[in-house]
Amino acid sequence: MDYKVEFTESFLADLEQIVRNVAEVDSRAAKKLGEAIICRGEALAFFPERHPRVRQRPGLRRYIVATHYKVFYRLQSEARVVEILRCWDGRRGTDPTISLGRLGN
Repeated sequence: MDYKVEFTESFLADLEQIVRNVAEVDSRAAKKLGEAIICRGEALAFFPERHPRVRQRPGLRRYIVATHYKVFYRLQSEARVVEILRCWDGRRGTDPTISLGRLGN
C-alpha cells in the first residue's frame, strides 16, 4: 500500500534557497536539481524505509541527492504518511535543526 508524501514549509523554504543559490551560477542545473530532489521525495510513496535512519535521531531518515544535498524525512506509519522535513546543503557543516513536532521523536 502506498504512503502519502507531504512536503513541509521548512523543506520548501530550504529547497527554494538551494535552487536560487545554484541558479546564480547555472539556471538549468538549478531546475534539474530541484526536480531531482522533489522526484526522489515523491518516490518515497513506495517503500519509504529504503533510506537509512539518522544515527543521532532514530525517528528520522535521510537520502542524498547530487552528492551534497541531504533530505530529511520521517514516517508516520499508522497514518501512512511520509513527511519531508528539511533539505540541506551538506557543505554547510552541521545538519539543520529539525523540530519533530507532533510525533516528538
